[in-house]
Amino acid sequence: MSIDVNSGGRPLSPLSPPTWGELMPAGQVAGVIRFVLGTRSVAFPIAQLRRWEHHLGPPETLLISAGQEQLLVEGRDLAEVRAALDLGRLSELRPNYRKASELRPGPCIHAITIEGT
Repeated sequence: MSIDVNSGGRPLSPLSPPTWGELMPAGQVAGVIRFVLGTRSVAFPIAQLRRWEHHLGPPETLLISAGQEQLLVEGRDLAEVRAALDLGRLSELRPNYRKASELRPGPCIHAITIEGT
């Protein structure tokens, strides 16, 4: 008896959505990016994002320039978030920090702050 490997076919089960945000389907670009900040959400048109810097270290940070404001995203394993920004697929980013014992693999967003420049 052998086990057939499903190579290149349709996944057996759908991938669970990320807990840290929402992505556009492959090949589509987001028109806006929404940042969820506790009791409020702030959205920026994708064209207003001028640059982002990914700083490694505890905690990792993404510094995003959008319009006249600076957004600071703090967490760990932020490379996937940065890649979604690079590809224009990120449509929502939200904190997903839980207790240390509940940490799962993948990005963990501790905090998102916005400051005017």
